Amino acid sequence: MDWSRVPVFLKVVETGSFTAAAKALGVPKSSASRGVAALEQALQTQLLQRTTRELKLTDSGRTFYERARGAMAALEEAKAELTEHTDDAQGVVRLTIPSETWPLPELLARFVKLHPKIHVELVVSNRHLNLIEEGVDLALRAGKLEDSTLVARKIATSHLGLYASPGYLKRRPAPKTFAQVAEHDVVMFRGKQGKARLKLQGPNGDEEVEVRGRVSTDDLATARGLIAAGLGIGLLPIFLEKCGTRNAQFERVLPQYALKGGGVHLVMPSARYVPTRVRLLSDFLAEHFLSGKCEFKGAASSVHAPARPARRSPSPS
Repeated sequence: MDWSRVPVFLKVVETGSFTAAAKALGVPKSSASRGVAALEQALQTQLLQRTTRELKLTDSGRTFYERARGAMAALEEAKAELTEHTDDAQGVVRLTIPSETWPLPELLARFVKLHPKIHVELVVSNRHLNLIEEGVDLALRAGKLEDSTLVARKIATSHLGLYASPGYLKRRPAPKTFAQVAEHDVVMFRGKQGKARLKLQGPNGDEEVEVRGRVSTDDLATARGLIAAGLGIGLLPIFLEKCGTRNAQFERVLPQYALKGGGVHLVMPSARYVPTRVRLLSDFLAEHFLSGKCEFKGAASSVHAPARPARRSPSPS
């Protein structure tokens, strides 16, 4: 029996199709299909039921998949213990982040100086990536996570505060009460027809006011640029008070008011085998976020990226 065919079978199940598995493994689709067929022949057992629309694990296939996945993970762990150490960790870590995750660039600059042999490949996207299919090692996600087979590690809680540029506040003195925000230009998040309801938590609980603005956006990074350009007061992550040198672009308005969100998580496809390079990056980010040395606090409504849903049946494509 050729045991090299087992990883091909595992990848077909994990990605959901022969096409996706072949792409992930860097082999032709025909090779992946023949490899699984040869594995079934060697085992004298049908592992997958093939139809024109989908692939489905047989009962025997499901049993073999669970046992084989555990065995392969154990082998990878054993290999890592022998060959990988913190001092010489190397290779690529594929990290996906949403568009508004500053000060991540500053943190990553520190990390690669500490670990010059590790290359961090950033995938910047607000799309909900399938980590397994797209070969992602680590994801930064904010907001409520759905039930998933992924492994999530909470590193912060998301909050937004009101900010404005110094230039804007020179022209228009900062409001002294929450009600006075209605008298200002507001860079609105998903505002409609020039006005919207702004609801924040303050000393007296939830408070709400109708606000107006000439520009609205559904992207937090764009909102930050608009506020910095002096177009009005707007909601931004509170980490601006704690990180980096660009804080001079913004001043906090009514600091006793905030929009409280959900958690910020680092998400990985599996906890069974985590390469040292991935663990080092995950631990580094978690340390800085949890300690408040450079805290990321994003809006759950704007950068929410739920984890991958429960495992689906593979398709035959």
